Order: sequence, then structure tokens, then C-alpha cells
Amino acid sequence: MTTALALAGALASGGCLGAGPLETATELPKTPRRPDGVVIEPPPALPVAGDRAPATGVVALREPLGDKDVEEVVRAYVRAFEREDIDALVQLLAQEAVPLGRAGTKAQLIELWRTKIKNFEYQRLAGVEIARFAQIERFGYEALAASGGPQRPTEMRPGDLYVRVPIATPRVGTDQLFGDILVLLLRREDGHLHIAGQADES
Repeated sequence: MTTALALAGALASGGCLGAGPLETATELPKTPRRPDGVVIEPPPALPVAGDRAPATGVVALREPLGDKDVEEVVRAYVRAFEREDIDALVQLLAQEAVPLGRAGTKAQLIELWRTKIKNFEYQRLAGVEIARFAQIERFGYEALAASGGPQRPTEMRPGDLYVRVPIATPRVGTDQLFGDILVLLLRREDGHLHIAGQADES
């Protein structure tokens, strides 16, 4: 009986035998609460976009180039000559632009254009139809490999466009300002078409 009474007294006064006093929090901690850790998955790696790809695995294709994209470059080229604006012509060039059909560099192509602007009065073409935009011909890399088409220039790369533009006004008086056919090699860089090569056909 004495042992039972002692046990009851201990429970009433302090809780479990051998346990110290209970600790309670009187206020919330002052340090900011950190959110629970989460696992962040990296974004899936996408392949580099191209113009063509095999029908296997995950591929990313560029948006096909339309006639409007090609026409804009041709118009900008012709307009720059009409204004005798060599800086505007330089801005149209791709990083590795060259004269087509001849060994040369980008600097030599620019100098060729500069000489033409210096020797001829292209401003006389103002208000005159220069290029026949409705008759522009365009060929892809593989299309030029087929027989019967124009010869593929050695400077052309897969994804480039070979463009032939009939010139409505190649000469003014005795001055030959353009060839009868303007040939442009167009290459996509930074999402836009640039001139990677140029030549004239008569």
C-alpha cells in the first residue's frame, strides 16, 4: 500500500518517473523558416535545329524559308545599290561571304561593290523597275545536285539557298550596272537570311 501511494504521488507532482520538467516554447523562432527541399529537373536538352533530319529520335526543324524571306533580301540588295549605300550592303552579308565563282574573300566582295558604286551612277535607277521579283528562282542544296539544274557552287553549304533573279534594267545608257541575272547565295544566320555569295550572269 505504501509503494502504491508513493507512485501515485510522484505521477501527480511531476509526471513520469525519471523525467525532467517539460519545456514549452513561449514564442515562435525569429529565424526565417526554410522551405522544404524539392528536386528540380533540368530542362530537356533539345537538338540543334536544322533544315532536314532523319525520321528517328527527337529532332528540331527550322521553319521553312518562304518566298517573302528571299524577296526581302533581294529588295534590300537592289535598294542599297540604288541609294549607293555600301554600309547597307555590308549589313546584308553573312560572316563568311565571298564572291561566287572566283577565289576571293568577304573584303574583296565588299571592295568589288564599292568600285561599282564609285564608277556608276546607280541613283539613276530611282523609280525604275530593277528586278523581276515574280520570276525569282530558288534552289536548295540537294536540288542543285539533280541533273538539269544550275551547277552547285563550291561555296554552297547544306541549308543554303541558291537564288537567281532576272534583272529588268541591267544597264542605263551604255553603263552596265547589273548582269542580266543576279545570283545570290543566301545563308541563315541569327534567324535571318544573309548573302553568303554573289555573282552576275550576262
